[in-house]
Amino acid sequence: MKKKYLKYFELAVSIAVTAGFIYLFYAVIGFDKFVSFFTQIQPVNIVIAFILYTLSYVTRAFRWKLTLSIDQFGKLFRITAFNTVFNIFLPFRTGELSFFYMLKKENIPVSESAISFISVRIFDAVSLFAVFGMAYFIFKGSLIAGIAVILAAPLIPVILKAVTGFIKHQKLSQFRNTKLTLRNIGILYFLSVLTFILKFTAFYLVLPSGLDLPFSQAFFAAAAGDITTILPIHGIAGIGTYEGGYAGALILIGVDKEKALLASVFAHIFMLAGAAIIAGFSYLFIGKDPRKGS
Repeated sequence: MKKKYLKYFELAVSIAVTAGFIYLFYAVIGFDKFVSFFTQIQPVNIVIAFILYTLSYVTRAFRWKLTLSIDQFGKLFRITAFNTVFNIFLPFRTGELSFFYMLKKENIPVSESAISFISVRIFDAVSLFAVFGMAYFIFKGSLIAGIAVILAAPLIPVILKAVTGFIKHQKLSQFRNTKLTLRNIGILYFLSVLTFILKFTAFYLVLPSGLDLPFSQAFFAAAAGDITTILPIHGIAGIGTYEGGYAGALILIGVDKEKALLASVFAHIFMLAGAAIIAGFSYLFIGKDPRKGS
């Protein structure tokens, strides 16, 4: 009974966060100004941004190729696209369950999918904070410190691999010895960092020219916005929480509140639309089993 009430409470919070942000956006910006800025987006930038965003799915799918026993890249891309769009639109991280459901249909046991999932999510967290740290130090004018963060971060999964060596579990030991070699750790980390670089660059390209936001600031804000996805409770489709991280980071470094809010909304709209388009395209054309028709 308590769990039921907790779910209702979480849903109420999500709705409140989303409704509160929409009201705040209307009060501070207004939809007329939003539309006027929307017309300033360059179509060629949208095309390039979508290509970069799609490439970030390719790098993510390659990570699953290293950690799962599925050889068909099309299937891995399809799984990535569906898992991402469900994660974005479904509340409370319930979209993650789609990953296990899709792998079960591929006859991958939960023991294998769970170990792979946790490992890749660790690389997500490590690389995201590394990219965030790099962006922060570069914004502050310390390129050396930014590079140092990126180069030092992969030591974390290496240490975690050594620590898990004390856990006596057959599947985990097999995964650690065959999938988490030092070479694969390096590749997984590189692909994870590249994923965020492609993604955040795409978000910068869809910003209206009238916002006049430097790349370093937009990149840093996008990293802050992505960190909000770790929160257990989000607004509906992340609306409100993502903008809070993105715009909040910009406001903290002195960017005008109106400019920060507008930038966060344009980046988020592109993310939602891009994820939906890629998932729809994947459903129609990619990774289908001709014997099943799906």
